[in-house]
Amino acid sequence: MVLAIGAIERCLETLGAVVRSDEVLSEEFSSSIGFFFRGPAPLHGEQGIGATLLAARRHLEWFLMEYHSPTLRGSMLDRLAEGYADRVAEARNQEGPEIADAMEQALDALLRSHAGIFEIEEVRKGAGAWMRDLTGFGSFALGDVAVAEILNGGELVVGRLYPAGEGVHLASPAAAILASKDVTKALRRDLDQIRETGANKIVRVSQGELEAMFFGAGQRRVVGATAVGSGLEASADPVGDAHARLVAAGLGEARARAAVSQLAREPRDPDSLVHGASDVLGAILEELAFDTDIDLGDARTALLEAWELVSMPFEGKGPTRAKAASAPAPKRDVYDEEEIEPDDELDEEQRAAALAAFTAGRALGTDPAQLLQALESELGIDDDQLPPDEKEDPAPDFPGVVGAMIEEMKWELGATDPDADIEALAPLEHLAEFAKPIGVFEELRGRDMFRFATFWLQEKEVLTSDAEAVALVGALRTFCNWALDAHEVDLGSEFLYALDGMEFSLPRMRHANMRVPEADRARGIAESGELYEILELEGPEPGAFETSHDKVRASNGDVLTVIVASPLRDALAPGDRVRGEITLDGRARIYRCYPPEAKALAAG
Repeated sequence: MVLAIGAIERCLETLGAVVRSDEVLSEEFSSSIGFFFRGPAPLHGEQGIGATLLAARRHLEWFLMEYHSPTLRGSMLDRLAEGYADRVAEARNQEGPEIADAMEQALDALLRSHAGIFEIEEVRKGAGAWMRDLTGFGSFALGDVAVAEILNGGELVVGRLYPAGEGVHLASPAAAILASKDVTKALRRDLDQIRETGANKIVRVSQGELEAMFFGAGQRRVVGATAVGSGLEASADPVGDAHARLVAAGLGEARARAAVSQLAREPRDPDSLVHGASDVLGAILEELAFDTDIDLGDARTALLEAWELVSMPFEGKGPTRAKAASAPAPKRDVYDEEEIEPDDELDEEQRAAALAAFTAGRALGTDPAQLLQALESELGIDDDQLPPDEKEDPAPDFPGVVGAMIEEMKWELGATDPDADIEALAPLEHLAEFAKPIGVFEELRGRDMFRFATFWLQEKEVLTSDAEAVALVGALRTFCNWALDAHEVDLGSEFLYALDGMEFSLPRMRHANMRVPEADRARGIAESGELYEILELEGPEPGAFETSHDKVRASNGDVLTVIVASPLRDALAPGDRVRGEITLDGRARIYRCYPPEAKALAAG
């Protein structure tokens, strides 16, 4: 027989009653409301009682079919099966076998249902309609005559689809009907592109994602992505929160860290309507499918949330290219400890023009020595002021040259690569500041890059957000590759490899240093204390030195037992470096924290 929509409604209501009768599941059901709606549940006053009831029904469908319970070892419906069977038996005794059989068939339909976005292809008044799943699962016969009466063709049905028997399907009463040609066109475009460029023909879309896209407060039409506008708030620790979400989904520490690194390197495109096929998300899911037995639905949801977190833009405080080009020329330095000043008669506009001419000349490939000589002349730097060895040097020392090279790279990428994100390179202003004393670009080494990333950034506390830290890592990777390709300046494969870990460790160190007490941070600025390597941190803060298992290695190689206090210990891990002092009672008084990649400097 063909299942009636009323039977599905009764099945859902019965399962909801079973959930509420179980104390543990009832608590989980209530606590999951905020997660599903990405915020508080819709109120009656906002959308009306009808819309609120439909939202509650979508939440129940999601809870039964997609929610990952931390207390259950089996699926949600496995836990509910016995209670539902009791209610079916009760209905059989009180209402007859026909009702009971329909309840059993409805449960089977729920188990075989799936959420999706369906386009109405053909409407047959009085009979139903044909609709196609835009995500690739095929075409389905919609058997609801009442729904077909309000359709004209081309609409989107968004929600869960139930098999009703005899080849007919029913849309959930809580599904939405959307008549938007723009959304349909955009979905087709993205899906067609995926099918042309990749092997994946089907994109799985969860009910939780549909809620965020089409029903949430922001109503962002993004398939497979949790939109910021639909409730996922910016995090004070986006990288850490992203990592925690993936660990909770079962990826494990190492795999979660690698996934965050991959996602951070390819920020989510907010204009794309489909994710998870020919992008970094699809690559990670494919790896999980082959290498693990993780629930891919849970993993996909966690990966999408992690991707959104690490993709949130940061407000770069670096100068734009135009501002950087108009900045005063850097001062020459260190000749008999005297400063060589540019001609005081030059105004800021003339100095800016001179530096801009230098930058443009470098971009065109003009000989650096000629450009520097011309720049010195324009700035009024007399050759007699320079040391004798500099007068004959074919590559004059030019403090600030690294900053000039960064500007050259921005100009070159902007001129040759239409897809280049120049604004994402803004955090390189920190590298330019660090490298001011370097006067010859070829003298910049991988060791300098390690010193900048692992120590200088932490000492100066210049990173204002986790997003900026992640963006800086990507910008450093771009700069290293460009330096090698454009100028044959090799900053070392070791540093490039270390950048993968820094996408996680730099944000973590930023938070660790924020947890250092204010008085100790002041001592850190004064560069007090000794350098130690964290070897072991076990459990909560030890109550006494005698029971502590916290261990550090001093710079002379001695292994010491210490007490690392909370909350700082929660932000540290074995391999990290810290600068501080060990008190007489064995407590580690930490002034500054450094990432584990600093070991490259210790080895050198």
